[in-house]
Amino acid sequence: MLVISSATKTAIIAISANDACIYSEIEADCKQSEKMMQEIDSLLTKNNLTLQDVGNFGLVIGPGSFTGLRIGGALIKGFCAAMPQKKVVPIPTLDLMAAQVVKDNKPKTKFSCYMKAQSGLFYGATYDKNGVKLIDEHLLSAADVLKGGENKYCLAEEGFLPYIITITPQTLLEVACNGEKNQNLIAAKDISIKYIRRSAAEEN
Repeated sequence: MLVISSATKTAIIAISANDACIYSEIEADCKQSEKMMQEIDSLLTKNNLTLQDVGNFGLVIGPGSFTGLRIGGALIKGFCAAMPQKKVVPIPTLDLMAAQVVKDNKPKTKFSCYMKAQSGLFYGATYDKNGVKLIDEHLLSAADVLKGGENKYCLAEEGFLPYIITITPQTLLEVACNGEKNQNLIAAKDISIKYIRRSAAEEN
């Protein structure tokens, strides 16, 4: 399996093939698309692999960076265009965060995960102690984020809450492989990005 997360400042590539697990992280910038394609090609070449060897794909579908999400979606759709038999495991960003919280912190009660949106707003979702989603992704104000007594987590790269987590390549791959095992697979043409809100350009 080849999995891409491009929803956050640090893009992650995770590959599992031929009993090997391979990871890479890329800092987002204006050349992220070019860098990700080059890095995927490099990882495959160094490990004597091709895209045919990696099986299905995984993709973090948002919410997150509008540009990053489009880049990740375009790459996966491009790969699948040449290999229509391949399927995709869609991974919501906040679900991935929740999986990291469960792995790192083993919460005893429900908790919430948050990401920065735009214009002082935030994306949020709430989970039970096992990481099962209780409240779907939605937009909140800063005041709304502070409501409620459950533990609240954000990404370390954003750091606006006391509890922070860093998504690891290992967790990304584990979530994708679990999705594949549970048959949570779709055709690339059916990928739906969770933008939650319109981009700043569209809103203006």
